[in-house]
Amino acid sequence: MTAAPATAPTRTSWIPRLAAVAAVAAANALVALVAPLLGADLVVAPPGQDPATVSVGAFAVFSAGFALLGWGVLALGERLLGRRGLVIWTVVAVLITLLMVVPPLSAGGTVATTVVLELTHLVVAAVVIPVFWKSSKAA
Repeated sequence: MTAAPATAPTRTSWIPRLAAVAAVAAANALVALVAPLLGADLVVAPPGQDPATVSVGAFAVFSAGFALLGWGVLALGERLLGRRGLVIWTVVAVLITLLMVVPPLSAGGTVATTVVLELTHLVVAAVVIPVFWKSSKAA
């Protein structure tokens, strides 16, 4: 009995995706560190809640967490639907990015804080969507 021929290795998609997750966490932590220099106090007071300062760690953790969530959903979509999963994920990711404009507007922060919060959402989308698309095996 002869051994089956080795198949060509598939393109590894996790390395650029992990780099994107780390990049958005670091970029948004940097945004949070620089924000006070630009006049943003990063204090939010959602309706019915006491004012609270959003920490640098929160920016990094939430950015990485949502990027990881997106990665998991994309991996599932690619596994179940192939290229269609990638296209559907991209459309949903863009729609979620557009919808994420709303929460910072109701966070009860200063204009500068609201701009910083909006910027951090855009940073995640601007990095994650193209990197995940480009690193897809289905593309």
